Amino acid sequence: MSIHRPLLSAALLGLFVAAPAGAVPIGHHGGMILHCEPPHFFDEIPAADTRVGSFLSFSVTASENTDPATIKAFINNQQVPVTVDKERSGHYRVQGGLPQAVGKGRVWLKVSADSEEGCDEFKSWFVNVGN
Repeated sequence: MSIHRPLLSAALLGLFVAAPAGAVPIGHHGGMILHCEPPHFFDEIPAADTRVGSFLSFSVTASENTDPATIKAFINNQQVPVTVDKERSGHYRVQGGLPQAVGKGRVWLKVSADSEEGCDEFKSWFVNVGN
C-alpha cells in the first residue's frame, strides 16, 4: 500500500511547522532559557512628560541584570552613542545626548537592552522642550 504524495507532503509539512513550537529557547550566551527576567529601566532624567527649557542629554538607570554591551539609545528615532557606568548598587547608569541642543518641540527617547539571560526590553518616553 502506498501513501499518496499530497498526503505525505502534508504530513511532513506538519512536522516542520510543529517542531519550532516545542523547541527550547536559547539565550544570546548559548544556554537554555529556563527563566528569563528582562532588564528594567528607571530614574530617567529628564523624566517622562516633563517640560524643559532646552534638551541636550539624558540619563536613565538600567537594572543589574542588564547586559551592558547590548544597551542602545535613540533620540527622535536616531541612534546616539551612550556611556554606561556600573554603580555600586550593581545598576548601570546610561547617559546619551545630542551634538546640538533642541530648543523647542517634543523629544522622543528610547533605550533598549538585553538581560544576561537573553530577554530584551525597551523603554520610551517623551520630553517637551521650550517654554
